[in-house]
Amino acid sequence: MVSKCYLCGGKTIKKLVTAENWWGDKLTLVEDVPAWVCEDCGEKYFDADVCQVLDAMRETPPVEKRTIRVPVYGFREAAGNI
Repeated sequence: MVSKCYLCGGKTIKKLVTAENWWGDKLTLVEDVPAWVCEDCGEKYFDADVCQVLDAMRETPPVEKRTIRVPVYGFREAAGNI
């Protein structure tokens, strides 16, 4: 259990979150993952048993629930000469 945020010192609460993972060159989302979330900055912390499940999913991906498209933008093109 993480009761205090290591980044800002805020209090954490248990919530279900969507975890973003890169499995090789593929971005994946895992929904309804239990996590400790800082009420101030939003940083997420996962218990060891949750990390073990996420690692096992990476090794042997389950059947996907659904697929979404994610747009990719280039910062340099948008920023010009910054």
